[in-house]
Amino acid sequence: MKTIPLRIIGVAAAAGLLLIFSSSARAQGEDGGPQPVTSRALSARIDYGNDAIFQPEKQGIDFTQYGLQALQNVTLTVQFPVELAGQLIIAAPLDGGIITIPDEGLHVADDGTVVFAFQASDMPGACRIAVHQPDDSNVLHFWIIDTEHPENNPAELPGAY
Repeated sequence: MKTIPLRIIGVAAAAGLLLIFSSSARAQGEDGGPQPVTSRALSARIDYGNDAIFQPEKQGIDFTQYGLQALQNVTLTVQFPVELAGQLIIAAPLDGGIITIPDEGLHVADDGTVVFAFQASDMPGACRIAVHQPDDSNVLHFWIIDTEHPENNPAELPGAY
């Protein structure tokens, strides 16, 4: 039987307490409350190919959920204000999938657009893509169709899948 040094037990206990009592916090506004989450994206467009193009509605930081087949490829365009032209944008798949961006990074074009390719993962279910800068948040929502268990898919899911 191995013995565990007392120092390790102390460190583990401290880490556990830290996790129990930790909370996430955002900067406070002038009134003492949390600052609102900023979302600079004006609109988005999903191009499934073959002239199947959709423009999801936006509520707060979130765009309406659209359907994708497993491993389906789409081209995504996010419209930002033209004042952001030249600025770097971060795009990250939060639930799997592959984003293809240029070697020099993803920058807002002169017309305010950011365009990149996305390939869905092979796992059915929710799939989100964050498209943001450090001080704002925008989330594209997809649902990868479950062909083996169609009852798991949301009803009336828009898209060309």
